[in-house]
Amino acid sequence: MRKKIKRSIFRMIVCCFAILLFPPHIVSADAGGELTVGNQKITVTLQKPQEEPEAITSVRFFLTVSVLEGQMQEPSFEFAENVLSIQKPDGVRSAAITGQNGSYLIDIIISEKADQDIFAGGNQAVIGTLNLSPSSESFRIQAAFTGVPSSDDKQPVLRYINHTGQSVQVVPLSGVRPVICTDTNGSNHTTIPEIPGYPVTPNVPGNPVTPANPDMQTPDNPSTTPELPNDTITDNPQTPDETSDFTKKAAPKLTLSAKNKSSKISFAWNRIEGADGYQIYRYEEEIKRYTRVKTIANAEKTSYTKTMEYATSYAFRVRAYQTSLEGTRVYGKFSPIAKVTTAPPKVTKLSLRQLKSAKAALTWQPQEGVHGYQIYRGTKKNGTYTRIKTLKNSQSQKYSGISQKRGKIYYYKVRAYVTGEDGVRKYGTFSSVKKLVIR
Repeated sequence: MRKKIKRSIFRMIVCCFAILLFPPHIVSADAGGELTVGNQKITVTLQKPQEEPEAITSVRFFLTVSVLEGQMQEPSFEFAENVLSIQKPDGVRSAAITGQNGSYLIDIIISEKADQDIFAGGNQAVIGTLNLSPSSESFRIQAAFTGVPSSDDKQPVLRYINHTGQSVQVVPLSGVRPVICTDTNGSNHTTIPEIPGYPVTPNVPGNPVTPANPDMQTPDNPSTTPELPNDTITDNPQTPDETSDFTKKAAPKLTLSAKNKSSKISFAWNRIEGADGYQIYRYEEEIKRYTRVKTIANAEKTSYTKTMEYATSYAFRVRAYQTSLEGTRVYGKFSPIAKVTTAPPKVTKLSLRQLKSAKAALTWQPQEGVHGYQIYRGTKKNGTYTRIKTLKNSQSQKYSGISQKRGKIYYYKVRAYVTGEDGVRKYGTFSSVKKLVIR
């Protein structure tokens, strides 16, 4: 069973590489697509390529979103339930969004196991919903299928792999038209614009994809070593132009900080001259690679805050990028690795009781990732507390033997701590205070 699972995962990874890297095979049949607008959302539907009898396990296509009037924030893409439920958790679904200032490109990739069909045996499938984020009362936002970013021909195409694992097939997306979402006096409207020259039939002059120009570069990393659908990268990714002056600029210096009682990490770096934005990457121990955490499409922004897991050590890097007039990105050098450890969570389920010797016995809920606990005691609930014991054992969940005087009232609370690689401790939130009357 374990070998079968490994083979399935390996095949799916191969499919992802194939749909990104290998020269596609042009087929004569075409596929269809439709954009439907409603309530500032655009539903994306695909029709199965004609004359394709086999189940389709991997697809990739591109969408553009452009602000014609008004303003908007970066859109988001949410996969439909029928896509999410095909295969969990092994399926690969990626909707990489790039761009800024009201012009965005969405690179959508879906890859499933060999026994799964994206179209579920039918001729069409709802892929997901594009969520628009207008930030002005009046707006006109256009969405459209588009061609490959690295190709001059913007004829929309669909590339796919069927369950037999054949090399990438590419077909034109026929009958697809842009849609425009507008809001006038609070009423949502949808129009289908007539755009001169926009390809809406498969008989558009020019070959959308050729083996000599495989166009398998991703919009977010147009290098000869593109990022995988899950945004994994090597430690030293290539850039589109290694001779570019921007690639020779000094790497940013990244500073990380995490406060006690919190799992938030604060990022700060110096501004790189000529940069149009920055990307933050985190090291994933399980896959031994860095994965992208955030793309900041703002040249002036040099800080970021993200909530992570409690009591966890992280390693991050940041790099700057510059966008050319053609829309491709050139990446600068990665910063040196910066590490940080987040504080533990609040200690819960604290209880205490008196032993026969008048000593106190405490128990609490153990926590993962912590390095130890501290026990504090006071004689007034809202008064001063004194640390009476530090337990340097991550497995600790109880302690007994604290001497007390009969006839007195004591108050106890406990907190956890972790020790970062710099040797500095991070403390979690104290538990609720517990009262004990000694008799």
